[in-house]
Amino acid sequence: MPVLAIMIGIQASGKSTFCRNYLSGYDRINLDTLHTRNKESQAMNEAFETKQDMVIDNTNPSVEEREKYIRSAKENGYKVVGYFMQSKLQECIARNEKREGKAKIPAKAIAATSNRLKMPSYQEGFDALYFVMFTDTGVSVEKWKEESLDEF
Repeated sequence: MPVLAIMIGIQASGKSTFCRNYLSGYDRINLDTLHTRNKESQAMNEAFETKQDMVIDNTNPSVEEREKYIRSAKENGYKVVGYFMQSKLQECIARNEKREGKAKIPAKAIAATSNRLKMPSYQEGFDALYFVMFTDTGVSVEKWKEESLDEF
């Protein structure tokens, strides 16, 4: 069964890095590179037609934003996997400060996304959920627990 992975986390939380390192065989669907929802839909439809694994590499902070991807994936016979990135605001802002050019975004935009960030739930339709943390020794990926997390 093909997989649709949905990245969830604020800007500079490591979503794209995780995709490059751990989901490199997936088609990467990213609004920053595609620029329009129409191009995003076209890329998704092409992947659906060929049953290619794909990853939605956007912030996806709300249930509403994730719902359209989950619905489309289910309609096309995909397994839906969510990766919730540990999103400590100050750490993400500090990481963003090291970026250059267009990759660097205003801190207030990161804070605004942080305010909208809602933890995912299996009730949304995910088949699997994981909590991803970058540590001093690498990356930790843990199976999701439905109870509340003290800190993102």
